Amino acid sequence: MAKLNTATRITWIGLFLNLLLGCVKVAGGWSLQSKALLADGAHSLLDLLTDIAVLVGLSMASKPEDANHLYGHHKFASFAKLFVGGMLLLFSVGLVVAALFDFRSGLSAPKAGAAVVLSLISLVLKEGLFWWTRVVAKRLKSDLLMANAWHHRMDSLSSLGVAVALIGVWLGGKSWAFLDDAVTLILGGYLIFEATKIFLRACSDLLDAAPERAIIEDLREHILPTPGALAYHDFRVRRVGDLYEVDLHLQVDPEIPVEAGHAIARAVKRRMCEKHPEVSKVLVHVEPANKEHIMNRGLSGSGDSDLKISNH
Repeated sequence: MAKLNTATRITWIGLFLNLLLGCVKVAGGWSLQSKALLADGAHSLLDLLTDIAVLVGLSMASKPEDANHLYGHHKFASFAKLFVGGMLLLFSVGLVVAALFDFRSGLSAPKAGAAVVLSLISLVLKEGLFWWTRVVAKRLKSDLLMANAWHHRMDSLSSLGVAVALIGVWLGGKSWAFLDDAVTLILGGYLIFEATKIFLRACSDLLDAAPERAIIEDLREHILPTPGALAYHDFRVRRVGDLYEVDLHLQVDPEIPVEAGHAIARAVKRRMCEKHPEVSKVLVHVEPANKEHIMNRGLSGSGDSDLKISNH
């Protein structure tokens, strides 16, 4: 419970800071006629997405299954990402289209001095939030919080790019006003890229698509080193919100009692969950490791383990 409270607290702080900075930069970009600052504000609002996803994931993960949600509530995070990602995608496309039209119309240079101050304040605050969240994530061994920390870092880098561009406009005068639109196009394109990834990732989660191969391999490597685990097959992983659910068929010595086989399955589950806190559930179906199962069903091992089990 203490871990959950700490993770929730730092995420709420990040959410309010992103909301404040996003609104201030969007309002400042609008009043100062700086589309680059407006795009940077949209980027801060984009980070709200990860904060919301983390909060929903942390909250729903603590809730047990009920009569209407027999597999838990983790997919509420995916629905939140799907909705907000779609809205931000539309907004980002609008920014790019507006910047393209402004290139043609040749609007006057923005009041770059004030815009530079806003972008530098955002840079300092978001960089500080990145290091704070990173420290908490390491202490809690939370990959979810660490991912959110890197979103804060991306926002600080975005503010740095905007500040550099606006300084050029500020010092160069109206002849350098095109930098504001140029940075808007770059940031708008980046926002479209990030929003599209979040939107498509949410779609994949809701469709129970398998995660990246590297994640699957990282999870399955903890099975065969468990004492008593002779082979396994039908290893499957799916993402539910920001967590993972795993199920597999584990093969053990057919001569041992059922209770011993269950203890081996429990050890596999405990080992995987200890190594990967992002795994919420591991469902293990125990089978006898006899010739029939291995020959007909195959096995999913690696390296020397395959050879040893195949000769069993």
